[in-house]
Amino acid sequence: MCLIIKKPLGRHIAADFLENAWQRNSHGWGCFHMDEGEVIWARGLHLGELIEHNARLPLDTEVYLHLRRATYGDVNHDMAHPYIVRPGLLLMHNGSIAHLAPQDPTVSDTSELARLLRDMLHGLSDEQAARLIRSQGFKALTAPLIEGSMVVLMDAQGAVRLGRDWHTVQATDWDEGMAGIEVSNSHTWGRCAEKAQGVALAHQVQDMAAIA
Repeated sequence: MCLIIKKPLGRHIAADFLENAWQRNSHGWGCFHMDEGEVIWARGLHLGELIEHNARLPLDTEVYLHLRRATYGDVNHDMAHPYIVRPGLLLMHNGSIAHLAPQDPTVSDTSELARLLRDMLHGLSDEQAARLIRSQGFKALTAPLIEGSMVVLMDAQGAVRLGRDWHTVQATDWDEGMAGIEVSNSHTWGRCAEKAQGVALAHQVQDMAAIA
């Protein structure tokens, strides 16, 4: 299913939040952000790399960070997001697009999406492509293709989001340090489920002790 985290200006993504999310999305990581009109991006396969990279992210910049959970495709560096749609345009995806399931099991549905968008934008200048991906027509055209997933595109003009809405982390979801930060879903991370499992186990132990 994956997870995209949007780090706003002036905020950090808590390392313990990333460690928790990695338990459910451990098949690669990547991120991108703008720096003086240039798209800066990185990706990797290991939690330690992610924690170190996150600690170095600029405080005064909006950053998009992706954790992968493979639905289709191999688990390797090339399948980690972001994908290069064309030079200067990158893509992250959260969701599963079954009708783009590739015949080649080594690649992913997201790689197929990137290829389709590459074909769609072929022959356009960077300025034309930037205008197109920000148009209502492009949003309407890609909506059936995305099918309720979330897609974030990044070029020299900044981020473009397609698909479903963000979920805003509440203090009760995690803690005050992550409150207000937006994520692409609410079910591939979180302490609530872990706490619930712990409570259920404690009740089972108590019941067994009472029977004994």
